[in-house]
Amino acid sequence: MALLTGPLAQSAPEWLLATAVESDLNREPQPYMTTDRMELTRVALSHPACPDAYRVRYLRECTDARLGVLGRKEGGAALIRAVVAELHRRSATDLPITPELLTVPTPAQLVLGEHDLHEDMFVAALDCLPSRPDEHDGEENVEVWMKRHRAASDAWDSMWSGIVQAQTVHHRRLLTWCAQHRDADRVVREHLLNSLPWRVEPSLLEEVAAHDLEHFGRAVLLTRISRSCRDGLTPAQARERYADELAAASQEERDYVERFLDAEMQSGYLQTMACRSAVAWVERAGKQTWRFLLNPGEAQHLGRPREWLASEELVAALGTRFATISLTALSLWEPDPDSRYPTVRDLGWLHALLVHLPEVPDEARQKARLVVQDTRRALSARSDAHGYSSGHSAWEENRRAKELIATIMPLVTDPVPALPGRRTASLGDPQDIGFKKLADADEDVLVAYLDRHTGNDPLIEEALLSFAVRSYRKSLTFDDVLARHSAPQQALLDLTLHLRRRLGGGPDLRGSWAEILLAQPECPAELLRLLPAWSALKARGRHYNTAHPAVAAYVTEALGDRDAAWERFAASPMSHAGPGAWHRLGDLLDAAVKGTAWPTPPPGR
Repeated sequence: MALLTGPLAQSAPEWLLATAVESDLNREPQPYMTTDRMELTRVALSHPACPDAYRVRYLRECTDARLGVLGRKEGGAALIRAVVAELHRRSATDLPITPELLTVPTPAQLVLGEHDLHEDMFVAALDCLPSRPDEHDGEENVEVWMKRHRAASDAWDSMWSGIVQAQTVHHRRLLTWCAQHRDADRVVREHLLNSLPWRVEPSLLEEVAAHDLEHFGRAVLLTRISRSCRDGLTPAQARERYADELAAASQEERDYVERFLDAEMQSGYLQTMACRSAVAWVERAGKQTWRFLLNPGEAQHLGRPREWLASEELVAALGTRFATISLTALSLWEPDPDSRYPTVRDLGWLHALLVHLPEVPDEARQKARLVVQDTRRALSARSDAHGYSSGHSAWEENRRAKELIATIMPLVTDPVPALPGRRTASLGDPQDIGFKKLADADEDVLVAYLDRHTGNDPLIEEALLSFAVRSYRKSLTFDDVLARHSAPQQALLDLTLHLRRRLGGGPDLRGSWAEILLAQPECPAELLRLLPAWSALKARGRHYNTAHPAVAAYVTEALGDRDAAWERFAASPMSHAGPGAWHRLGDLLDAAVKGTAWPTPPPGR
């Protein structure tokens, strides 16, 4: 290697070049190396002194995999020309894709599995690939052909998926090639968006995403024209009504729409499908093509998030663009008319709309509720029809639908201002939210939620109760939340008076609430009276083995020097758990002093 790249870089004997190639071939494979890099062979065959005949002879004898290695961008011009010629020589022409070609690939398929190919080699390999699945010849049994065609189409998709993932440095060149090979254009673009958008150069990712969204326009036009025909217009009348839109569309879009205006397409399933075209487009895109762009957190490898070439801002902006067209789809959404076979769908793209659109109009939120209502009807109808979900897939679909509904409803009832990239701080309608959900919320989310609902005293009270579940937050304090209430002291009295109904739970929640109130700068006697007796007496002062001074002072003052009252209070029905744990301190002290019957515990929920 040192001789051929150093002193003998311009002139070398043929025997030395042959020796370099042979030593490369006879070298023991290195452990953990998946591919033989063949550096010596590449240098020797790229050398100016290498005879064309030797180069051609060797390339004819090397394997397809080695042909790909030698076609890397490090190869010299003469070697690349020879490798391209050899690839063309051993590649069949007009070979349609079949599933078998995935297990026994053509030379071009193997070459395109190699990274960092020279651009000439890359283009040559593309030209030598198998062609799309063959069309029906008019003679083969249609059902047999359709089965074979579906398998071939899956193989076509799989082949391009592998190429897109292997040739990341050539993505833009690949699209340039696809411009002249329309059969591959759609599947390549979909894989760039769906298979590995994190590895697509940012400007190209934006171009591909924008190109994909352009197809939504024809879906909208088809939906509107088909619905006008469904509702009574003839195809000719529909063309006249939408003449301006058709004139503004491209020829490809007009041809696409015209196919659905033929007489055979004007009834039954095909017309129903055409009437749902716009909604079906965003549904499919949300599930497949745009899945990772809308939910970048789902793009993971070995449990760790992927690193994107595109910035978070760009990914968020693309999500907003998708949400904007989804708003049009939502305006065109209709309930599923076929109740015999209820289908659960539309929740995925609806969630993406609500998450990524900075502001959702009121009419869109109302329509979103209808979508959720129709989904619940479908879930209920399926459950009634089968008695239970049959099979794991049905169970999983139902579970996922219920999760999405639980996420969507807060977004509908609690619209929030735009946050960086995504709307993530919606907690739901204040009327439906409880202290447990507020306790689970992140601090900044909780503060933003309270800010959005300023003046809502019932919400403030739930937030106060949430501190019994989660007493510590980084900066937000109990007093901060209490100050938001229009009548803070009265709120504490009311919450403590009805603590069993408002808070419930076990000793930890009661004890936490008592400690929070006793930590206030002033805890008046009227508030002390309402505390659960056991929790108040167990509250500690500055030292672990001492009672809280405010509680001790209040009990001492109430019982005074009456020994009978002290004995009776010691025998009271207060307890660590159960109904007796809810006895109020003041009620028990009054009964102990007066000698009256013990009161019943406060009612629960």
